[in-house]
Amino acid sequence: METHPFPHSALPAPEWWSRPGLQRDPAGDLWFAEHRVADLAACHGTPSYFYGGDRIAANVARLHGHLATVGRPARLLYAMKSNRFEPVLRFLHSLEVGLDVCSPGEIAWARACGFADRALSFTAGSLSTADYTALAQAPDVWVNADSLTALRRLAQVSPGRELGLRINPAAGLGYASNSLVRYSGAKPTKFGVYRDRFAEALALAGELGLRLTGLHCHAGCGFLTPQLPALDEVFGRIGDFLDAAPHINRLNLGGGLGIPLTAADAPLDLDAWAALVRRHFGQRQALQLEFEPGDYLVKDAGLLLTEVTQVEEKGGRTFVGVNAGFNVHPEPAFYQLPLEPAPVHRRPGPLQPVTIAGNVNEALDLWASDFPLPEVREGDTLAFLNAGGYGAAMASHHCLRHEMKEHWIPQRATLATPAPAPTPAALNEANKHAWDSLYASVPELVWGREPLPFLASYRDDFRLSLQSPSRLLDAGAGEGRNLPFLLSCGADETHAVDASLHALAKMPPAIGARVKARRADLGATGLPDSSIDGITLLDVVETLPDTAPVLRELYRILKPGGLLLCNIPGLDDGVAGIDMQTLGASSFLYRDRYFYEFHSPDQAAALLRSAGFEICRQAHTEWEEAAHPGYRPEDHRHVSLVFLVRRPPLAA
Repeated sequence: METHPFPHSALPAPEWWSRPGLQRDPAGDLWFAEHRVADLAACHGTPSYFYGGDRIAANVARLHGHLATVGRPARLLYAMKSNRFEPVLRFLHSLEVGLDVCSPGEIAWARACGFADRALSFTAGSLSTADYTALAQAPDVWVNADSLTALRRLAQVSPGRELGLRINPAAGLGYASNSLVRYSGAKPTKFGVYRDRFAEALALAGELGLRLTGLHCHAGCGFLTPQLPALDEVFGRIGDFLDAAPHINRLNLGGGLGIPLTAADAPLDLDAWAALVRRHFGQRQALQLEFEPGDYLVKDAGLLLTEVTQVEEKGGRTFVGVNAGFNVHPEPAFYQLPLEPAPVHRRPGPLQPVTIAGNVNEALDLWASDFPLPEVREGDTLAFLNAGGYGAAMASHHCLRHEMKEHWIPQRATLATPAPAPTPAALNEANKHAWDSLYASVPELVWGREPLPFLASYRDDFRLSLQSPSRLLDAGAGEGRNLPFLLSCGADETHAVDASLHALAKMPPAIGARVKARRADLGATGLPDSSIDGITLLDVVETLPDTAPVLRELYRILKPGGLLLCNIPGLDDGVAGIDMQTLGASSFLYRDRYFYEFHSPDQAAALLRSAGFEICRQAHTEWEEAAHPGYRPEDHRHVSLVFLVRRPPLAA
């Protein structure tokens, strides 16, 4: 099978749906995911679905990039019901996308595909006793109750459970004017709790001993840019719910992001969408956002291939019959959502309107009416584009027809056109978002409670550096792992700074009560000049995309003679080379998300000296670390150079 991309300079005029990974070659043959589609049909038969990993990865990355601008930590939960093909789910798991599930069966399948329970969010209504029992047996699965009844039933089987509540804003939206994909609006729907009973639901949850800390709202499917004013209204109404429940710290805004389905559609303006999210929710502190895209991630990554079984005029209309009906993909018949027909080989000549019919013995089994196609013949292969969502997952055995198969086209190891390198500012923002999302994703302390083992040998240095009024600072404090060391040094005040609000919020109360903690960038702490006697910068330098501004800031706030203790790992560290994507000679993305840069001893010393520090001493240090929940599942070894440096004292 030929899998080589054709020369782009030879491409014919593109059809509206043409894009990298979905194009015609000069001979009129369709290519998908760098495969000639005619070859796919010849090898695998029809009807067959094909899903491309490259497109799914691009869709996830594009959405992550825009979510990094909304001002709050954001998590993606793929709507599993849109496509549950195992390779698709396992690939999304590798991209660290969680799952939106809606039945005990989906929970079981998610586990079988490698997802941990804490990566799952369950939202469904009209649950049975068996459903509630299954949820009680899955305490780490997040549950969004759909009704007051659900709150009562969940309290019976899962007393004290932390959970969310699905709300109904009485406003909705969807693809174009299609009411079949609106989940909310002027007409009452079955989903969630309306505003007039919201206070009742909050009170009931409290009376039942449930910890209701999240809200969920999904108002419709397939919206594009023209529907953003309606989304603005939905978000405004969600804000009213939040104002009435200021304790809420988790907001799931559902999915619904659409893709172009016809030539009249334009891609969703993600900048405008993200701006709406930011305007409504970006300033709400301590709010974790979640989104549940299904179609947006997989719909245009899928192709359905069918065989043309007949071409015949009936009643003055040309009917093209194919060997698949709504039992294979129900959206055109049941939801009036179009799939774009595309001949796998396009013959030259004029377009003629045809009606494309399936092989199910029902009047509504039509794929498209009066659709302009070039000449097609019996035995041709006809593709339906944008078929990756709500197709095979909703297929049935109606008329005892279920011949279709599914196939996975993996992501290529390298792309023909490398993506441009991110700017330092963009990399820094994405990195901060990644760390903040990590802290929000697991209830446990990621780094544990024990300070780094080498710290005790520096206690006397810090004690001797104190000048009244004395202040110590843990820069990049995270959850406060190393603060017990600073607290043991006897300063008048101990401060902590970190860019992640979620990290600081997880600081153990016994430590937090003794520390002045604040959220701030390490390059702009907001602390006064020459105000700090000693600073720890631990397990931080390697995670900074731009180290120099941070070191300059710490130099500024240190008193003359003040100490900085930091560790800087090199490529011999136990993290280096594990699940690392190369960015540069010594910079990487760990698990495609967390920035790391490793330094040789000479490079590390030069970094510190260039910021103005004097090196007092340095030591090569090794230690063992336990697994870190949500970050690294296995025990591992660390190797670092530990530097004790100082801001030079004033001349006598």
